[in-house]
Amino acid sequence: MIKQTGKSTLYNSQNAGKGTIRVPKAAEIVSSEIRRQIVRREIAVGSLLAPESALMERFGVSRPTLREAVRILESEGLISIIRGARGGSVVLQPDIGLATRYLSLVLQVNGTSLAEIYRVHALIEPVAARLVAESRNPVAAAELRQCFSAGMAHFDNDFQFGTDTARFRNKLIQLVGIPTLTLLTTVLDDILERCWSSLAATAGRETDNRKAKRLGLASLSKLIEYIEQGDGPGAEAHWRKHTASVEKAMGKWLESKSVVDLLEG
Repeated sequence: MIKQTGKSTLYNSQNAGKGTIRVPKAAEIVSSEIRRQIVRREIAVGSLLAPESALMERFGVSRPTLREAVRILESEGLISIIRGARGGSVVLQPDIGLATRYLSLVLQVNGTSLAEIYRVHALIEPVAARLVAESRNPVAAAELRQCFSAGMAHFDNDFQFGTDTARFRNKLIQLVGIPTLTLLTTVLDDILERCWSSLAATAGRETDNRKAKRLGLASLSKLIEYIEQGDGPGAEAHWRKHTASVEKAMGKWLESKSVVDLLEG
């Protein structure tokens, strides 16, 4: 049972005058406990939470407090409310898209440039290339060739060409096979893909970029060869040179564009 109180802060007598410790609201405590059960799979995805009356009795809280707790969980994408006689609170699988949208918003508000996003990728990708090559994953080269082939097919469409080459780079990171790495880079992957398409289209309008695109495709093909040969050091060195060359060639647009400019453009 949770004892509800109107007090929002707790004063520590030993640190009087030095600040306060915030006491969580009852609704936050209830939502935290239900969240813990969902994360620990004690409440299965797809199942309904217990009825309101049962939860109110279990936690010793009022209906408004319980409903506030449910709203918290709903805002986190952990439950969905179904209305009607047979409705209730359905437990959902946590959606990475929710985190991606929020982090994308933070990057936009902070005025993050595409150059910053690119440099994070440039740090990760060469190491990813080495790991993929050394893993001798039998499907890695084939999956990268699909992205390469898409780029070849869209050579004359700068926007789609940019999408295809960004997907090649995102796929390289995914093929490392470390779920946590894939999860953490998902938001950057999404932004890179969406922004790189726009950037490539802008570059195509302002310059004759056909030679640069041919060189880029040749570099992608060379990386696939290193991966097929299982040459980790060669793959890493080649891709480090590639990312540096692309940054130099696209520097004019990388530095001048922010994430918010490209996502809203």
